Amino acid sequence: MTHIGVLGFGEAGSTFAAALAAAGAAVSCYDRLWDADDDASLAARNAAYPEIDFRRLPALLDATEIILSTVTTTAARDAARACLPCLKSGQVYCDLNSTAPAVKRELAELVAPSGAGFVEGAILGAIGVSGARTQILLGGARAGELALRLNEYGLDAVDYGPEIGRASTFKLLRSVFSKGLEALLLEFLLAGERAGLRDELWHEVTALMAGDGFEPVARNWVCSHALAHDRRYHEMVQVRELLAELGVDPVMTDATLRLFERSTRYDLSAEFAARPDDMGEVVTRLLGRISRESQK
Repeated sequence: MTHIGVLGFGEAGSTFAAALAAAGAAVSCYDRLWDADDDASLAARNAAYPEIDFRRLPALLDATEIILSTVTTTAARDAARACLPCLKSGQVYCDLNSTAPAVKRELAELVAPSGAGFVEGAILGAIGVSGARTQILLGGARAGELALRLNEYGLDAVDYGPEIGRASTFKLLRSVFSKGLEALLLEFLLAGERAGLRDELWHEVTALMAGDGFEPVARNWVCSHALAHDRRYHEMVQVRELLAELGVDPVMTDATLRLFERSTRYDLSAEFAARPDDMGEVVTRLLGRISRESQK
């Protein structure tokens, strides 16, 4: 039986802890919010969750082979430092927090003198939607070993290679899309609410994605940007004016306007004689234009 310690008992920590325990792992949990609790409170928590062993941090570290850090982003460093006096050779410390690649590398350096292995983790998707089956990318010298162990207990972990920072780079760049889309949807719905069209607009965009699927729609947007950016820029000028009339702060619309204006200012369409079919061609040629302009 594998002994796994989970630091932090929020949404991620509690979800993974419950799934690991249900699959047969010996699971211990610690949350710094419990430091002020007395032993009776800790015993009551253990009685409420008999499948999970709630412990003080030193006791958890003494008993576990694998430590999963699922604290907040801002607490990732403090959590690792708190563990250092008790970490030892043979253990694996896995930071699953949404931190930058540089922070992951810093944590790896902190852990190294203890003799424990360090693995970075990047949780993809929403735990609130897919639960403990939310995919986790793992990076580091012991990523493959850890992926096998976690998958034995029902998680969906992927060995993303030995390099520390690659998985977190993927995670954060993915957030450009996922968090950007979240922000865009909120602005879209705020405007729809003000216009009395929220439900109709929501139905239209969800039907669009459901009908053809996201991939062909997204590919068409990128490919057609090569020649249609100027027309779309002027359309977005009108969109911004409408949002002003509706009293909606155009945070995302302003950013969209700037992006289309940049393609027009850099004369991206001059790169293409016809609409390209290769999405990558649009990206590389736009990046080339941006690089040349930045050197002037």
